[in-house]
Amino acid sequence: MRSNILVFVAHPDDLEIGMGGTSLKYSQQGKKIIQVIFSYGELSILKKNIIVIIRKKEAKKAGKLIGCKKIIFFGLSDGKISSEIKEKNVKEKVKKLIKQYKPIKIFTHSIDDLPDHKAVNRVVIETLDELKSKAEVYAFDIWNPTSLTKANYPKLFVDVTNTFDTKIKALKLFKSQKHVMLQLMPAVFLRAKLAGQYDNCKYAEKFYKIR
Repeated sequence: MRSNILVFVAHPDDLEIGMGGTSLKYSQQGKKIIQVIFSYGELSILKKNIIVIIRKKEAKKAGKLIGCKKIIFFGLSDGKISSEIKEKNVKEKVKKLIKQYKPIKIFTHSIDDLPDHKAVNRVVIETLDELKSKAEVYAFDIWNPTSLTKANYPKLFVDVTNTFDTKIKALKLFKSQKHVMLQLMPAVFLRAKLAGQYDNCKYAEKFYKIR
């Protein structure tokens, strides 16, 4: 039985923020999580060559903690994903991965989020449309607290009460992004608690079914 799940994200730590608890839960259920990261998230406080090395190491450690079996880096430029998608033949790479892994579910960014996140969402959806894929596709938010454009989409709530602590540990492994995590962490807890209220549990992660 196929049990692969593909997750397409713009930067290291996006998966952990958006669905770290779900990733670990699915992994514990025997599903294989393959994370595809479009950029190294190199627009940070350190020199590019240094931060790329650091962020790759952080992503691998955190990914392992939350059950990712494989992490693939596309190496696009942080902040320029949209403009480099065609230039670096990204759609063909996405197509190849979907054909190779035949995922039962695909997770990616919301179309309502930051520009790099929107670009990842678009290329994933466009590729799936070209393939006429029947795979279920779910979107999650990172920075955008509400999503009016997806208000009528079916929602998936995943109870992550038992994996939420590990998600937080994974986020703390991104030491180079401590300044960002300080801003995001309250929202991470609040979203998990609010989603948990809908799912009758302590913590949950919410997704929008977009395909």
